[in-house]
Amino acid sequence: MFGFGKDKKKEEEEKAKQEQISQAMRQMSDQIAAKGKEVADLEKQLETAKKDAAQGDAAEKALAETQAKVREMQAEMAKLQIQAQAAQARAAKAAAEAASAAKAAVTPAPAPAATLSSAPAAGGLAAGVTAWVQKAGGKNLRLRDKPGLESNAFDGLAPGTQMTLLEGPIQDDGYPWWRIRTADGREGWVAGTELVTTPQ
Repeated sequence: MFGFGKDKKKEEEEKAKQEQISQAMRQMSDQIAAKGKEVADLEKQLETAKKDAAQGDAAEKALAETQAKVREMQAEMAKLQIQAQAAQARAAKAAAEAASAAKAAVTPAPAPAATLSSAPAAGGLAAGVTAWVQKAGGKNLRLRDKPGLESNAFDGLAPGTQMTLLEGPIQDDGYPWWRIRTADGREGWVAGTELVTTPQ
């Protein structure tokens, strides 16, 4: 919450900086356009002076002066273009920094944790109850070291295996998980969807 104000202030500062850079770039563009017009006018004068050069020394002097002015204006234009390119680079860098800061400010939502359910489980399952692996389907029920499908399955319980429910259910990965102890002493977690409260 406290970081939000700082982020907003930083964003406003970045926007102000971007606006200053944009304004400077617009001014430079206007200056370049104005210099370009001056160069075009001088080039016209140069052409006129060339035509009149045959008229004498005065025309040659005017021609030399005009050529010098053209070179001066071209140098100024080149300088302004370099400044405009530098301003564009600064604007791009500032935009990239602002985007990076905004991305860093976004924190991903935490993944939902496994939750212990206090509601009665389906089929009469509850801590302390004796249950069996259902025989429908005929598949072994995986015994895991923790609740959830990503946990390690270290054993398999055959259909009809008797057990005592010790803890649960914990909802994770779409299944209710129970910590159990089999009649022969094995302990772990199983998916409650495969359990029944009466032997089949």
